[in-house]
Amino acid sequence: MYLAVQRRLAALGSADAISAAAFFKDGRRVITCSEDHLLRIWDVQAGAYVEGSFEGHKDRVRSAAISADNRHIVSGGDDATIIIWNVESRKIVLGPLEYHTGCVRSVCFSPNGKKLASGSDDKKVVVLDADTGTILATLEGHREGVSSVAFSPDGLKLASGSWDKTTRVWHTGTAELLLHINAHQLGVSGVGWLPSGKQLVSVSDDATAKFWDSPTGLQMGQPCTRHTRPIDSLAISTDGSYIATASHDNTVRLWSTEMHRQIGQALQHDTWVFCVAISPNGELLVTGDGGGKVQLWPNRGMHERLVEMLKENRETAATY
Repeated sequence: MYLAVQRRLAALGSADAISAAAFFKDGRRVITCSEDHLLRIWDVQAGAYVEGSFEGHKDRVRSAAISADNRHIVSGGDDATIIIWNVESRKIVLGPLEYHTGCVRSVCFSPNGKKLASGSDDKKVVVLDADTGTILATLEGHREGVSSVAFSPDGLKLASGSWDKTTRVWHTGTAELLLHINAHQLGVSGVGWLPSGKQLVSVSDDATAKFWDSPTGLQMGQPCTRHTRPIDSLAISTDGSYIATASHDNTVRLWSTEMHRQIGQALQHDTWVFCVAISPNGELLVTGDGGGKVQLWPNRGMHERLVEMLKENRETAATY
């Protein structure tokens, strides 16, 4: 069912939890970050680690994102710093940038690559110039740590999710708070935008995924509720037809964004799953877990499965 690639620390005889994973835009490589302070690149076709890690963080690396041109990576971690890296040389371009006083849990590039955003346990969201590292805005208002940040597809808005159970949407130019959504019963662990920019998705420690109308902040449809423990991570397909969620219940689940129903069977790990990412062409998933295992899952035929689900849903609705 899958190809598993795993690196273990010989000195400890145990694995390092994988905090985050992201596909390069070419779909041929994956970046992961972990407890051992390092970032690594994996060759998807070979299912192997590409020699030469990214060394610079002094504690666990929590988040990493790749620029649209595949040239740079931004990362943030428990050392409260942000680092921008050159992919080819694996050297630091900017940083470590010390703009936060708590763990940096989430980082992202704007769609045009000109800005960065970071969210931290210090309750702040910081927007930076990606070329210079200069602070463009500091967004304050969350009452607890910020777990996730995501630019809208047009780059004009920024969503942030927090352990204070809310999702907020900010204007990236004026730093104005546009929406304050009381999103979940427990902390929000991840946020993202559908490609149209008209909907937001949030996931939570309450084990649900919810969809929101981005202009109004109103909930759309029913939540996705098959997980039994907190959801740690969210990924959205390039075409916006489905999302993937990774959970402490040791599973990754796929959901239709139109019907909010689970697609197929859950993908099973041996331990809790911290992260999930979807390849640009939608044919592959990568997951990382608390045991240090990175797994690649074939995802071909997703479009056909979605079409069949939609057909079944419409036929069922027609009978009532």
